[in-house]
Amino acid sequence: MNEDKEMNQAIAKSQEYAVSLRGKGYSCSQCVLMALSGYLGLDEKQAARISAAYGTGFGGSGLMCGAMSILGVAEGMLTKGEEPIEKIDAMKRTRTLLDRFKEINDGRFLCKDLKTKEPVRKCPDLIKEGVEIFLRQHPELL
Repeated sequence: MNEDKEMNQAIAKSQEYAVSLRGKGYSCSQCVLMALSGYLGLDEKQAARISAAYGTGFGGSGLMCGAMSILGVAEGMLTKGEEPIEKIDAMKRTRTLLDRFKEINDGRFLCKDLKTKEPVRKCPDLIKEGVEIFLRQHPELL
């Protein structure tokens, strides 16, 4: 029980930090990766640059939500090797994250759908979800 409480507190702290970054003008993707950067061995400035082009639905296109799409980058950072075969595990882990994100959001993962179809989702909530589903998939990082 204490482990769950500690995990929930760590997740809540990371979520709060991620949402505070949104208030400073960062995109959803930047907020998520910057909040996860310490767990991934990145510095925040690197994380901000890496995730800069993923906002507003992947490059401003309204396609995959930036808070979700950047989780594929985060999974890649956890890949142990550099051989082509290593991508398979990262892809499986990313698909699990996407499935969870879709489950929470009524099957939706496109920014334009999340923002315009009922129930309309707000970026701070999507940012929190991105942080949480990643950290719950990787409790070893906490």
